[in-house]
Amino acid sequence: MSSNSPNANEVPRGLSARLSDISQERLVEEVISAWDEVNATERVIASLRQKISSLEMELSEREGAVASRVTEVELQEALRVSESRVSQLQRSLENERTRRKALEDSGGEARLAELREENARLIKSEEELMVMVLEMEGRIDRLVTAIKGEGS
Repeated sequence: MSSNSPNANEVPRGLSARLSDISQERLVEEVISAWDEVNATERVIASLRQKISSLEMELSEREGAVASRVTEVELQEALRVSESRVSQLQRSLENERTRRKALEDSGGEARLAELREENARLIKSEEELMVMVLEMEGRIDRLVTAIKGEGS
């Protein structure tokens, strides 16, 4: 503390002397007025805190919705690519079956064995892609269910 500041006993005595000059009714009115202002301020603060909480929850929900929409779009794109690949492999398989049939009719045994191997490889690839497509569909179904659950 600096040397210019009054000591702790002088402040209450000075305040006490000033307050004793004011009527008791006036002091009561001032205290009640100050109390009402404090209560009003606390109500405003509580209201603002509720609004902040509500806005934070809304922001969190919106951020979650945006993230899930992005994930859904990514999964749909992956599914589209997989379906395209499956379609391409199915066309290749059908073409190979047609060539195999033509070779069987012409009697090329060596080429037939080669085509059988290729056919087995294509079938295995098709099965793997079908499994991947089914997994993607399951993921999309779960994501759509989760999004619908958030929207409710």
